[in-house]
Amino acid sequence: MPRPTSQDLAGFWDLLQLSIDDVTMKFDQLQQIKNNNWRPIDSPEKKPPAPVPKKTVRQKSVITREKSLDLPDRHRQEARRRLMAAKRAASFRQNSVSERADSIEIYIPEAQTRL
Repeated sequence: MPRPTSQDLAGFWDLLQLSIDDVTMKFDQLQQIKNNNWRPIDSPEKKPPAPVPKKTVRQKSVITREKSLDLPDRHRQEARRRLMAAKRAASFRQNSVSERADSIEIYIPEAQTRL
């Protein structure tokens, strides 16, 4: 088993510090609510984000562009699509293999006592 490096440990402690800061902030907010006789504090700085309109993709322009391509360009586009589909499939297979590897349990029997 590889030994953790100092960078690994520094990253771990950084992540842990973020969690500690988050818990501390939540307790501070709870204390403020308690000081306000358990009434929620309205903060003007929190506004709900404006809804982002969805962009519609126009398939019509893609079709007309493909029709205008020369035969070699069209073959290149089709080959590119096949390559991207193959890469997506390989990525999906790789992710599913790693998910199965994460679920592997290692059984270590208890140490036998000497008679």
